[in-house]
Amino acid sequence: MRQHKVRSRAALHLLLLRAAGALQAVAPRKAAPVLAPPTADLVLIDGDNVRGKTAFAVSAQSLLAQTRTFAVTQDAVLYIDHGLAAECLAVDDKLRVVFAGTAQSADDCIVRDVAYLLEENPSLSVSVVTSDSGLIARCRKAARARGRNGRLDICGSVRFAETVLDEALGADAVDHVSANEDHVAVAKALQVSTERASLKRVRNKRLTKKRRKGTTNDVTASLASLNGLNDKPIKTPDAALEELVSNGATLPQLEAAIRQAGGGLRGREKTWERCVRAAYLHKCLRGKTAAPHKVLDGLAVYVNKLMTSRALAREAVLKTAKRPPRLKVKKRLEPLKQLKQIESVSSKTWPGGWPVDVSVIETPRGAFLPDLVNCSVALVSDTHGFRIDDLPMKGDVLIHAGDFWLDTQNRNRNAKAFEDFDAWLYRQDFTHKIVLRGNHDPVRCEFKASNATYIAAKRQTIDINGLKVYCVPHGSAVSLTKDFKALKELRDADILLTHAPPRGTLDTTYEGNNAGSKALRDAYYNACDDEAPTLWVCGHIHESAGAARVGATTIINAGMANAGRAKRLDRGFVAVGADLAEAPRAPPSPPPVEEVEEELTMVGPALPRLLAVDLGEKTVGVALYDEQGALLDFAAATDEEDGARAVVAAAERCLGGRQATVVVCEGTGRLLADEAFDALSQSGLVACEAPHVINPDEWRAAVLAPRERVNAKKAKHAARLVARQLAGGLEHWREDLTTDAAEACVFGAWACTELGWRDDAIVERFSNGDLRVVAKRPLVD
Repeated sequence: MRQHKVRSRAALHLLLLRAAGALQAVAPRKAAPVLAPPTADLVLIDGDNVRGKTAFAVSAQSLLAQTRTFAVTQDAVLYIDHGLAAECLAVDDKLRVVFAGTAQSADDCIVRDVAYLLEENPSLSVSVVTSDSGLIARCRKAARARGRNGRLDICGSVRFAETVLDEALGADAVDHVSANEDHVAVAKALQVSTERASLKRVRNKRLTKKRRKGTTNDVTASLASLNGLNDKPIKTPDAALEELVSNGATLPQLEAAIRQAGGGLRGREKTWERCVRAAYLHKCLRGKTAAPHKVLDGLAVYVNKLMTSRALAREAVLKTAKRPPRLKVKKRLEPLKQLKQIESVSSKTWPGGWPVDVSVIETPRGAFLPDLVNCSVALVSDTHGFRIDDLPMKGDVLIHAGDFWLDTQNRNRNAKAFEDFDAWLYRQDFTHKIVLRGNHDPVRCEFKASNATYIAAKRQTIDINGLKVYCVPHGSAVSLTKDFKALKELRDADILLTHAPPRGTLDTTYEGNNAGSKALRDAYYNACDDEAPTLWVCGHIHESAGAARVGATTIINAGMANAGRAKRLDRGFVAVGADLAEAPRAPPSPPPVEEVEEELTMVGPALPRLLAVDLGEKTVGVALYDEQGALLDFAAATDEEDGARAVVAAAERCLGGRQATVVVCEGTGRLLADEAFDALSQSGLVACEAPHVINPDEWRAAVLAPRERVNAKKAKHAARLVARQLAGGLEHWREDLTTDAAEACVFGAWACTELGWRDDAIVERFSNGDLRVVAKRPLVD
């Protein structure tokens, strides 16, 4: 009985559906709505969004011409991305063109002007032509905030294109002329600049790891395809655009330069192409006049005033911002661009140097500075679990600026190193001892022997008999600029203690990058005006240890470890306020000894030899080539404590009693390459004055295909494949061919080609994707 009911209900449901379909077939259908152009008191047109909906079949010049026809009966404003500057120009009596410039987008300009128009003209109705959902939401939010939501209308870009534009008139009749090489070079420089900005934008976006990786690879491949131009210094977009349009370049010449630079594809328009075309259109429209118009002229005055009034521009940004801005004072942030280390005395022991107006006594055990805070302070940082000599002084405060933990994953070694560090703190004769957490240190740590004060998680002020020390442990500086109470404590402190230095001061790595903290830099300039800490103690960047003066504050980077990954302690502590008369002096230098040139003794034939050295973080690889470009041998070695020692060990196995006449290093900066070369020279393994330091992109561009050098992982894999064929004839190539040794083999062969030791190609590629490596074997060794 139950099954019969179910079947009956299913049959009844099917019968009702058929009846409903029959009624729909009999009922008359509604006529499709007739599309009409937007009608309002003022129409704001997102030009690039409209062109995008036509697959860029309509050029910017054609869009302007057809919009002028539309504006005969309708007041309109056309917004165009980029341009030479942010400016509103009069084209016709009822048409204005707004160029967004380089500091903001056309979307930002439209939202800003919607807010201004609805606020200044309550009875004005505005229609925005766009299909960008984000822009639509921002415009409606701006109208709703001013109680004018009923005065805002949205018109889709497809509707506008179908009712106003004629795609048959979209393509400009541009004569094909030969490209000017100067224009092509500037266009390529602009292309690299926009691609780099796009890559930076992708890295800052909150994307999933998979999407960010895919987008980053696409942009990186695009950069790599620009014939190595991305390794050279390029001009800013503003300078490149000004150079293109200011020397009288015509539209056919610019289009030819775009095509020669790899643009002009059908249905696509990249950012750099849009910049060039917008800049040319901006130049052509300058100087035109039109009849007075109350609303449009008021908008033009408002937009052009934003270029000269910073306060008005900031207020407009705050009104229509996507998210609340950080609490920063723009006026005080201006000097940050010029915040650089002042001229200092060069020092091999302290690469950061010292201020020229400070008398410093340097000794092998430490550096002694005069009194700055009315007490004696000893500063250490970045000891990384290594043994520290006892300080030859006693004083009031001992400060460790972070990274006392041993840089290893072995728990037993970490525990032993921490016990030794705690015992060292106990032995030092100081009244107060402060230890700050660094990026390698644990959050929870107890100093049982020394009873030192450990600042691990929260910012706090330590008052030592009236001496205020404001401590900012690692990871707590991000929200510092938003905390007004913390900024006041920072300004009132005598000593500011952080692990990282501020961006732009004592933060230069061995690769030449600035790795300091932006948050600390901004917080210092927001908080400190007339009052500022006398002393700023930091560390973190080992290769910039030293001191600098910024305003009334002396910044000291007390890092003691070697450059790069910590493997040893290269320098001593810093004493501030110690008795300079009793400070230990360096032993007098011995009298100069006349150097006697010794003849080099070489085992084996005195022939040219090239030694390629790949310096990795944990392992090194070397390869030896002869004067014919033939691979003689290769080796790899590992030494976590001393990379230079590993280079010597691998080179001794390779050379076998010979000497290298040319040394090529890759993998690190110049500083570590010089350290490795000094170790080779002291061991008598090389017979040249200095190494050649190369960039990985140089040899990868010559040996690997573009798809093989999209990222470092793919490049290393491709290098291993090439190295297997280069070293295939050697006996031990299977077990010793590590990644570093493989890369040394490949860029060593490339270096031989650059030196003229071999004149044939290293890799031969075929149309089906296969490759053949041309490996040479030594005739006599």
